[in-house]
Amino acid sequence: MKTAEYAIDTNIVLRFLLQDDRLLSEKANAIFVAIDDGTLNAHLDPVVLGEIVWVLKSFYKLPPETVCDLVLPIVSHGHINIPDKNRYANALQLYQRTRDFGDACACALALEACEGNLLSFDRRIRNVPGIIREEAV
Repeated sequence: MKTAEYAIDTNIVLRFLLQDDRLLSEKANAIFVAIDDGTLNAHLDPVVLGEIVWVLKSFYKLPPETVCDLVLPIVSHGHINIPDKNRYANALQLYQRTRDFGDACACALALEACEGNLLSFDRRIRNVPGIIREEAV
């Protein structure tokens, strides 16, 4: 039997993580059961991942540590495909230090592709291990 291929949206992941709407959470749970048993191969766009983090932080007021604990298993899941998956898993962990997911993604990319070199005016980034923040070249 061929594995079904689907892109998944923010609201599916949020209902699964938060279990805050009985009907929609049940549907999301069924989707994740199919992902777990390998009958559904899911694709998650990095922009959707950013939206998940943003909603959990801004609307639900969850601290970065909790967001990381919730979202990292989704990013690491073997049947959920995300372009540059390892970079975004690293970014989630860096998010706990940077407190901004966009900054964490920039740091993860710098560490992966630029030996840690990052052009940024954001002085908070200087506390990220391995990052060499510069404001000019």
